[in-house]
Amino acid sequence: MNKNLDLLLSVIYDSARVGHTSHMADLRKSGLTDATIRTQKITDVPPGMIDQLLGFPAPKVTSAYLLPFPDPCGGWMDHVRMKVFPTEDGTIKYLQPRRSGVRIYFPLMTLDAVLHSSDPLYLIEGEKKSLSVAQLGLPAVGICGVEGWHVAGARDLHPDLDDVGLRGRVVNVVPDADVRTNPAVHRAVHNLGRALAARGAIAQLVLVPPEYKGIDDYLVAHP
Repeated sequence: MNKNLDLLLSVIYDSARVGHTSHMADLRKSGLTDATIRTQKITDVPPGMIDQLLGFPAPKVTSAYLLPFPDPCGGWMDHVRMKVFPTEDGTIKYLQPRRSGVRIYFPLMTLDAVLHSSDPLYLIEGEKKSLSVAQLGLPAVGICGVEGWHVAGARDLHPDLDDVGLRGRVVNVVPDADVRTNPAVHRAVHNLGRALAARGAIAQLVLVPPEYKGIDDYLVAHP
């Protein structure tokens, strides 16, 4: 069990609240509503708890908010992932404990449809992007990075997706825009398509044109 679990649950259940101006501005930029933020229990992390939750010092980080990962079986995963401010080294936006691996992110508002319907599923690179699509009432899950659909060293779908009905289901794969220019990203998306096909899914790549602010904006214009 993660030694930080008690701290994680304390943050989630005792004080889930976003009050930091920069944190709320970041969530608003992603199109998230107050209801979504509350439902997903996204919360500021007290500065003194940042290093404790990470298990290592992050000296350049002055604030962070936590993205709790819902467990599709109920409750919350034992997984710590936070958006940090300022961005470390100008590139690292998110931090989590070392060797904690990747998990699949499940927006709660469409979780039942993700698990139990045959409606097209959106598999989206980015937790907040998956939330913005779920706000539209569409079944969505998020992956943390373009390789976040599998555990290290494997090429099968992540075990978190085992309870998601995929056979015969259309899965719209929505990577970041660099899939157009980055061969490694393109390769990862191709491998994801193969893994989905192995589960009987019908994978479709969705590329958001640059004139749209994000996948949610695109889907509103193309229902």
